[in-house]
Amino acid sequence: MKSQVSTREATSDLLFVILGNGISAFAYSWVLVALNIISGGVTATSMIAGRLTPLSVTFWTNAITLVCLAASLLFLGRRNFLNSIVSSLSYMGWFSLAQAVPVHVPLPVWLSLPLAGICVGVGYYLCIAHHASTAGLDVFALVIHAKWEKFPVATSLRVINLLILTIGAWQFGLHSFLLGLVFIIIYTQTLSLLEKRFGVAL
Repeated sequence: MKSQVSTREATSDLLFVILGNGISAFAYSWVLVALNIISGGVTATSMIAGRLTPLSVTFWTNAITLVCLAASLLFLGRRNFLNSIVSSLSYMGWFSLAQAVPVHVPLPVWLSLPLAGICVGVGYYLCIAHHASTAGLDVFALVIHAKWEKFPVATSLRVINLLILTIGAWQFGLHSFLLGLVFIIIYTQTLSLLEKRFGVAL
């Protein structure tokens, strides 16, 4: 009976992790990348690197994701690491698909940006609530939370993303910086509310 429950839990983990990454990847690709909005994290870092090198945003997203996945192996548990492998592969797949099939979101920025923020917040939570990171910079936020529980994942993730946002501001300009700031606040607040309500799984 215990094995059956474990199998059910493992299957649930994988399904929610894949779903969470799909929600996040399409929101990032169809809204933030399309509007050249930097937002912290792997996608923004990839957008900055894409501006500075001849390599594509997709290449940098996949490469940085692999680096973060290696970091999760060093600092997080086996279950989290294995689920993060699925997470990273599904994000790379979803993001590549979204980039290959670009869609113009017929909504004004003031509406599409908050919706993207909510989607990404939900997507991130689905991953961390099912024993996974997104194999992105949230790995470091999860490590901080594992070592010092008083630091919520959402708070650490907000700080990390704001640092990336500040670094990228000179490349994308003040307008992109301000929109990215709004996005970070919305998605980390969404994550924070879910984290407080339902907790996280490490």
